[in-house]
Amino acid sequence: MKIESKHQHLSALLEAHRSFRQDCLNLIASENVPSPFVESYLVEELDQRYGNYLGINLSERFYQGNKFIAKIESYAHQLAKDLFGANFVDLRPLSGNIAGIATTLALCRPGDTILEVDNGHQYANKLASSNLKVDLKSIPIPWDSVKSNIDLQATIELIEEHHPRMVNIGSGIFLFPKPVFPLKQAMQRVNPDSFLVYDAAHVMGLIAGGQFQSPLEEGADVIISSTHKTLAGPQGGMVLTNDKSVAERIGPAIAPLLVSNHHLGRLPALAATFLEWAEYGNEHAKAIVANAKSLGQALENRGVSLVGSALGFTESHTLILRVSQFGPAKTVADQLEECNIITGAIQLSKELGTHGLRIGVQEITRQGMNEADASTIADCIVDALRGNLNTAKQQVIDLVKQFDQIRFTLNTTNEC
Repeated sequence: MKIESKHQHLSALLEAHRSFRQDCLNLIASENVPSPFVESYLVEELDQRYGNYLGINLSERFYQGNKFIAKIESYAHQLAKDLFGANFVDLRPLSGNIAGIATTLALCRPGDTILEVDNGHQYANKLASSNLKVDLKSIPIPWDSVKSNIDLQATIELIEEHHPRMVNIGSGIFLFPKPVFPLKQAMQRVNPDSFLVYDAAHVMGLIAGGQFQSPLEEGADVIISSTHKTLAGPQGGMVLTNDKSVAERIGPAIAPLLVSNHHLGRLPALAATFLEWAEYGNEHAKAIVANAKSLGQALENRGVSLVGSALGFTESHTLILRVSQFGPAKTVADQLEECNIITGAIQLSKELGTHGLRIGVQEITRQGMNEADASTIADCIVDALRGNLNTAKQQVIDLVKQFDQIRFTLNTTNEC
């Protein structure tokens, strides 16, 4: 293939992807789209530069030419501190996973025990089971599958038995707030030198909008998160804490251990993301939760069973559908994708039927979904589940044409 044909092939593949996805109803719970305002601050020029620093002092850079880069990053830090009520912020992690790995390495010692949700990201387990064989003992946090939450009493019993160095709460199935305060109380009773880490990757936007719990106020020592799910910023990660000694330990674990140059071009876009949430966060987060609840009710009305239905389905952006009656989860997800409905297959407990779909409404809420649209979206999903593929696909294509806006955003002409 000649070089001209190769680059034309690459362009054609990209265009095919764009064409496909613009006709899809994206219900992946971990994805979102930045606004044009945020995208306007993704600065390719900064990605050509290095901004390395150690510790938590943003002004002490390894490279010359950083005086304005340091100010940009400091401004982004201040906006995040104001938005989340944190004294210390680190935006260097390139993903939520790196934020979690760094925090675990920084705060734990060889031989320590860590409790972590087994439907979450399990950073200690990843380190212990890797080829490095990091000397950490990961114990799953007991999970109440019906309530879709931590089994508080059983977890407290594990804390009392094992005196863990760290308890990491947060999960891939994140419907309801976690019991932060009683867990922290139990940890302090048995091991004052322990850390409660709240993995907020899925719900960071809802926290920013004041429509979820406030982990630091409730007793979490650290928040780790990605920046692109409900928060709808550029892809990346971050760490927040109110404890300077904790920040000083985590900083070196991020850089130079896991990150050197931290991809500076996303920092102005992160700052723009924080500005949006400061302005529209309450309205934005309320719309996400309301839409998720409405869609849950619409699906239940059409005979689809959902996890947490007795508790109002969700307090977040996420719904969990129980789909065993329609087939294996991956088969069902593939079937929905044939109808241009993008979801995620997950495994549920046997009690809930094993096969589930995880869906989220954060992206379509941003693009114009209102509670009144829940019935139409539910019709599309149910038709696809029941095998009415052609009908469902055309419904979806017609529906997504209405979701052609970006709400809860500042104008690109606004000055910061």
